[in-house]
Amino acid sequence: MIVLCEAFLQQKISKIMQQFTVCHMDKAKAGTSGGLTAHIDRTNDKEQGNVYEELKNRNFELVQKTGTIDEMIKSRINEGYQGKKTIRKDAVTSQRYILSGSHEQMTKIGSNPRLIREWANDNYIFFAEKYGEENIIRATVHLDEKTPHMHLIVVPLTPDGRLSAKEFTGTAKKLRTLQNDYAEKIGRKWGLQRGMENSGRKHIETKAFYKYLSGKEMSADWVINHPNRTAIVSKLLAENDKIKALQREKIKSREDNRTKQLHNVKTDKNEQKQGIYTRNQQTRERGERKNRKGRGI
Repeated sequence: MIVLCEAFLQQKISKIMQQFTVCHMDKAKAGTSGGLTAHIDRTNDKEQGNVYEELKNRNFELVQKTGTIDEMIKSRINEGYQGKKTIRKDAVTSQRYILSGSHEQMTKIGSNPRLIREWANDNYIFFAEKYGEENIIRATVHLDEKTPHMHLIVVPLTPDGRLSAKEFTGTAKKLRTLQNDYAEKIGRKWGLQRGMENSGRKHIETKAFYKYLSGKEMSADWVINHPNRTAIVSKLLAENDKIKALQREKIKSREDNRTKQLHNVKTDKNEQKQGIYTRNQQTRERGERKNRKGRGI
């Protein structure tokens, strides 16, 4: 029994010490990337607490920056969109990736200028081959935070010029394929492996993911090895639920305002019609009175 317990414990420790890939993605609509531009370009003073000022000069770009993220997305769509229909206002215009790995291994890679460049180039080539190099509008490596990582932004334009995030990553199968391919082509070379597949874990919104895993005192490994990791993960999921609830409230508020506006427009039209009817009725009554006077009635 003791031998079995020790073997089980060693297996658990082995799993904890494994190094995993991070390929986190979220989708964005037009005009919503101002905050991300500020974060990537380090123009937001509020979040400087997560950044080591003395390491800022180590950050680097793989794509030439020609404007804000929203401006570059718009430029790419104007250049490559071949669809006949006008793009909907709520259409997904970009897919935003955070690419990294377990803290220990990524720190080793990030400490060597040649290796981190090679890792970044491998990531860039992977996504260029998968989604088209012309669709990558930003690829920025941050080495001034707790764990080295890359922000990579893709405009989901298909080879025939359609804007279709669904075709890129619109199904669970396509998302699984992305994670599998990334672990196989990037992770294996760099000593990282894919996380557990079909684990039933919830997708974490980028804001919550970043808030908890990018701080100076917290990393993925720190969470895994913490004695209260269950409580910490619960907080992470709670933060995710909170963000989603706020998003639902915003959507409901917009829908309520829209309904109210439509109601007001309808009311105005009804009142206008009623006013026209009243004026017409008054005109008819005046005409009838004149006719009666003319007939001496």
